[in-house]
Amino acid sequence: MIIKIIKKLFIISTLNLLIGVQFLFAQQWPTLFLPEDIIPENKDDLKKIEKMSSKSFEKMPPEDVRNKIYQSFYFIADFLSSTKGELPKGWFESKKDPEKSLIHGFPPELKRPPLQIFYPAYNLGVLGYFISDDKYISRLNICQGFWLEERLQKAYDCMFFLQMDLAKDNVPINSLTRIQVNIMHGFLFLYLATNEIKDVHIWNAKTSPPSPQEFTEGDHYSMARAIFAYVANQIDDSLYLPKQKTTVIENVYKHAFENPVYFKVSTKISTKKAKVTFIPEHLDSLLWIQTVMPLVYANTMAMNQGILLWQRAFNAALRLEKYFDYFNYPKLPEGSPVEIVDRPLVKREVFISPKNNTDFLVASDLFRTSAMLIAKDPGKALEYIAAGILKKGHPEISSLLFTLSANAYFDLDLLRWARRSYSWAELFSKPFAMKVPSSLFYGAETAYWLGYYDIAKKGFERFTTLIGDPEYGPWAYLRLAEIAERQGERDKAKNKYEMLLRKFNNHPVSTDAQVRLFCLYENTLSKRARMVEYAKVQEKIKDGRDLLKKQAKACLLKVDLDNLQAEAEVDNKNNVVEKSLKQKKAIDNYAKEFPDSEFLPLFDSRLKELELSVGTFLATENACFELLDYYKKNKAGILSLEKNNHHYVKGLKWEKEEKLKVLRCSAFIKDFPIWNEMRKSEVGGDGEPLHSEFYQMMFHPSVENALKAYNSLKKSNEKWKEDLVKVEKAQLDFILNKDFWSLLTLRELLKFDLLASKSSNNLLNIAVSQDLFKEPNQIFSSPTFCSWMLRTSPNFNKENWFQILALKESKEWLDLLQEKKADKSYNCEKGFAKAIFTYFLKNPDSNFDDKILFPYLQSKGIANAGEEWLQYAQRIEKNRGQQDKQVLDIYKKLKKEAKDPIVKDAADLWLKKNMPEEADKLLW
Repeated sequence: MIIKIIKKLFIISTLNLLIGVQFLFAQQWPTLFLPEDIIPENKDDLKKIEKMSSKSFEKMPPEDVRNKIYQSFYFIADFLSSTKGELPKGWFESKKDPEKSLIHGFPPELKRPPLQIFYPAYNLGVLGYFISDDKYISRLNICQGFWLEERLQKAYDCMFFLQMDLAKDNVPINSLTRIQVNIMHGFLFLYLATNEIKDVHIWNAKTSPPSPQEFTEGDHYSMARAIFAYVANQIDDSLYLPKQKTTVIENVYKHAFENPVYFKVSTKISTKKAKVTFIPEHLDSLLWIQTVMPLVYANTMAMNQGILLWQRAFNAALRLEKYFDYFNYPKLPEGSPVEIVDRPLVKREVFISPKNNTDFLVASDLFRTSAMLIAKDPGKALEYIAAGILKKGHPEISSLLFTLSANAYFDLDLLRWARRSYSWAELFSKPFAMKVPSSLFYGAETAYWLGYYDIAKKGFERFTTLIGDPEYGPWAYLRLAEIAERQGERDKAKNKYEMLLRKFNNHPVSTDAQVRLFCLYENTLSKRARMVEYAKVQEKIKDGRDLLKKQAKACLLKVDLDNLQAEAEVDNKNNVVEKSLKQKKAIDNYAKEFPDSEFLPLFDSRLKELELSVGTFLATENACFELLDYYKKNKAGILSLEKNNHHYVKGLKWEKEEKLKVLRCSAFIKDFPIWNEMRKSEVGGDGEPLHSEFYQMMFHPSVENALKAYNSLKKSNEKWKEDLVKVEKAQLDFILNKDFWSLLTLRELLKFDLLASKSSNNLLNIAVSQDLFKEPNQIFSSPTFCSWMLRTSPNFNKENWFQILALKESKEWLDLLQEKKADKSYNCEKGFAKAIFTYFLKNPDSNFDDKILFPYLQSKGIANAGEEWLQYAQRIEKNRGQQDKQVLDIYKKLKKEAKDPIVKDAADLWLKKNMPEEADKLLW
């Protein structure tokens, strides 16, 4: 009772599983379809096709679906001309975009394994005695009798000696008798090979017909192959072709299809032993030959596939096509010609077993297609595929042909065409993917490489659901993880990668999963944890693809560079070049370890721009000569930096400020080619109109332009007089000053002033002095102004001199007169002090005398400035008279202390004349 319940439960669960699979099948079929797979016949059809989805096909009868594919297929049946101009597709966007290469990596390319297709050879299912008065045919009947009684050694010996006698009696090789005996002899060998009969002794004498093949004792398969090939290819078929349609022996023909056997090279892979039965009625020899000839052609084709004797097989296939036109063959039972011997896998072999004549002919096209694919002639293969599909055989054999066309395109890297052919294979037959899952897998793989991720995802999901392939299932899961990552579903991708590591840790996909997990999440780890994880990755991939090692290290480097980039933002100790060198060194180390890395392009732009940090540095350091030299050598790179303006390092950019620096530096050092170039750029209008004034002063120095420039300076900048100091010191730190053009024009003005003639100088100096007397405090603000005023001083009036005198305290003037200030920058002011002194000596003024002249003379002393003291005494004598005590004291000291004898004598004479008593005292 318990056993019955268990059986019942098992049946129910099995039914539920089957129902679930059918439901799942209906939901997911077709998975590889895109509207472009159906070619419209007219505009209305186009609109319908554009609205088509996978679900649309569920509602359509299978024949309607196939008709749409046939219509599309007819439209492009000429495969070679249809693919003209189609570019092969290699790596997808990762190859074109280095940034994506690190995000998604370079996924492993899965080479398509060859689709192994085996074609059946056919044993005779029935034997029957032949109607004939021919003694040789009578002996053939005897040989068949031994065969039926399973006296196989007797049957073989009988057949062998019959062949020997036919040859000895010179019976023509192309006679019906010889053809009939050879065919029956070949079927006997095939029977022995099929049933693995090893104890039948084969004679060592040469067989008839002769064959170049060296046979070993007991090699029944090789001998059968040689005989069938000889009959199919060497004997003129006109001998047994009727002039009108002829009916064949139905039970012989039908029984033959019940005994297909398959050979791989010389190894039999059929699982059931062949048996023969007897037809009671006698058979006509010619009719028997005409009935079994398609089997001879088929055997020739199938038995020559293993050793690549394609020509023999091709000839047989061509003859088979011609042969069917002459006979009325019986209708055979329907059934799929595509079979497998075990559960479906990507690498599982496919067996062709035609159940009708149409499929029989399509199988011959399929055979020739396989041969051409092996022979690396896809053009010819695609011709045979077209011929086979257009014969409209069983849907599954048509799907197989579509798959072979897709394989051909896949191997040619014509992925768009490959995906469509895989789609047609799936559309043409719902159950086909369950027999040939490689079509579904590589259809999804093709969509993946084309970037049709939704299509690829559906295909891989259906593959993993329907097919438990231990080798290719993990690859499908890896692709699903990669698709999730590309579609931004990082958590889903992470879960799938982790699942791959748990369930398929010994499969090659686990190495990719390990690296992808590291690249996805290592930027969230601490530096210590990241190095620990990286060590795990290295251990995992030590025997993996070199590309994974490069990718893992590149991901590590990317995070290191990001960290260095963050550090550069807050680093105020190092300049832009020093910061850049840290990142450059990290990239250089990676390049040394992996000089041919596919990920190096990821860092190319960063590396080039880091190298340009020197230019950015020079622009900030006011190094004009070096900056312009660098600009000339690296113009292309700088233009690239200008477009990107990356901030890999703080300050690593090339914007308006840097270009302005180039413009001004070129003007400052007069690099005319760069200056002219930069004047055409967006910063070229900087400093107008002074820019133009500078230009005129530089190329056309004249009093007129000098005065014009001077007036422009006064109008353009209120502080230009203060900024003049920078020009006088010839410093570069004013390059980015807002008054740059004022200063540069000033510099050119100074140069003009230095080189101009005296008359030109006077004109400029007079104009300047008139302005400076309006703002006297500016006169000594700059050596230039001081110099201009000093040169103009001969034209000053007393009021002007008093204005200048009022600019400094008495002590300052005394210091300048006494040259206590050794700094050369005061040379002009010292000159002014002497000029003032000279003027007021000639033009006496009590205020000047009291504040400056007298203190100055005191500091000099009588001995060192006797003449000046004498002049001073004479000046105050006029105002105070001869009896003034100070006047008397000065003359006394001059008489006593003056070193100049003339001054002494003058003082002596004055005393004698005006104060004789004082003169006598001094004398004594």
